[in-house]
Amino acid sequence: MPTPSAIQRIIEEHAALATVMRTLQATVAAAHQAGAQPDFERLRAMLFYLDEVPARVHHANESELLFPRIRERCPALRPVLDRLEADHGRGETSVRELEHALNAWQVMGDARREAFELLLHAFVEGYLGHMEVEENYILPVAQDYLSAADWRELEAAFGAPGHASGAVGAESHRALFERIVAGGGGR
Repeated sequence: MPTPSAIQRIIEEHAALATVMRTLQATVAAAHQAGAQPDFERLRAMLFYLDEVPARVHHANESELLFPRIRERCPALRPVLDRLEADHGRGETSVRELEHALNAWQVMGDARREAFELLLHAFVEGYLGHMEVEENYILPVAQDYLSAADWRELEAAFGAPGHASGAVGAESHRALFERIVAGGGGR
């Protein structure tokens, strides 16, 4: 069976999130190496993306649509799915902590840079590990256990009017992503 488009969409979202996280790390590292202040507005745009896209789109697709189907078809995965959903909630809290640490760095100066960098490193490592579990364990099991009808229903739900993955939101998130990777981030 070819890879369902719902899985492809999740993997693409993961790739975009990983790109933003790595761009955030690289931007902070480049400023540090240059002995300069970073573009705080650009860093805020990246953190906004890392808060907005998972909370409004990505986690909704997983937690509200995909994970319940997997729980039905493969009850043995319930503990892993529970942990992943708990990670989703912690991720949102972690982004808020990063936003606060970024503000502290900007307002209080370089004395707060290291605290931001440490939080960022922990966040990125944790999030990348989370996505690895989903891609290497959950999605392959989902492919084995969910039927073609399940995948058709999931794809329809992912694109349903009013769903978090709606066209207007997706387009604005895509535009923000493009600005971030192109070196911009603000308006």
